[in-house]
Amino acid sequence: MSHKALRQSSRIELKQTLTHLRSQLREDAPNFKAPIQSSIEYLNSQEAVQSLEADPYWPKWNSPWWHMTLLFEMGQTDLIPDQILTIFKSVSASHYLDVFPLREEEIPPGCDTTRNIFCHCALGTALQIFESAGYKADDIVPWVRQWFARYQLDDGGYNCDEAVYLKDTPRSSIVSTLPMLETLLSFGKERLTAADLSILDKGAKYLLARRLFKSLSKQDAVIDEQFLQLTFPRFYDYDILRGLSFVSSHARLLETSINWRDIVEVFRLLESKVINDTLTVERAFFADKTTLAKEPDGEWRRGNQASVFPLLLEVGKVGFPSIFLTRKFATVVENLIGLNERDLIRFE
Repeated sequence: MSHKALRQSSRIELKQTLTHLRSQLREDAPNFKAPIQSSIEYLNSQEAVQSLEADPYWPKWNSPWWHMTLLFEMGQTDLIPDQILTIFKSVSASHYLDVFPLREEEIPPGCDTTRNIFCHCALGTALQIFESAGYKADDIVPWVRQWFARYQLDDGGYNCDEAVYLKDTPRSSIVSTLPMLETLLSFGKERLTAADLSILDKGAKYLLARRLFKSLSKQDAVIDEQFLQLTFPRFYDYDILRGLSFVSSHARLLETSINWRDIVEVFRLLESKVINDTLTVERAFFADKTTLAKEPDGEWRRGNQASVFPLLLEVGKVGFPSIFLTRKFATVVENLIGLNERDLIRFE
């Protein structure tokens, strides 16, 4: 089939997929009013303030960080109370080091290496919440651009395991990489510098070279079978929809081309998951986890059972249709249609 015929065929396929997804999105959205209100009441509480001031991130999952992240992923950042956002900004700027130490000698005295060091996925998550709430991430953590540049590995990604950076051939982690790239892309075209654009370009190439889920070093083996199962909320986790969402948004915003062969397998996998014009939650990433938590004696210890909250349980039900995943895929398809119409999808 010629490139022109492939382009026309894919255009028809994309538009048909979008029509099906939009038919579902026109239906009445599920009513999450009660669990949303429960999260808002918690975020307005003194308990939430005390939790943030003790630690912005820990424990999982029933603490302010995770309530705010879930509202952000639902597209409801505007429901996060201003007071808790203000405190979150303050503690995010003061609680953490402005570097990601790679060696023991880089760790200052008194630093709790579990609680006072941002990992890449945590940093990216927090900054996306701020950007979504209308704040500029680099106003809150002025060192963030140096972080983006300093810790991007040669392959184009990031890794939350500091030991990886000291290896002869350090390799990135897709899980660690996505929140960083998403954050930088959220700055918008007008704020992106030449250095930012280079970081994003390298990051997108890292993902596309791996077809969003395959290993380069292991002959196209799937990096992690769980990546193929859609999850919501993701928090810092990864699935193929998250990867395709980033590369399609990056290409459309910055008007860069994308090769159909690098995304077609993931696109077809996602198409195959559309049942009754909707996508379904296939795994609960947050289930059955343990966490670091402050115990009654005031000490922080690992191994505590992670607690959940009503909104998380409601929107994260395995086997249930997800309007949030469906919306995300619809946006991906819109991006791809836009790219195809501008001849920015290559068929080679």
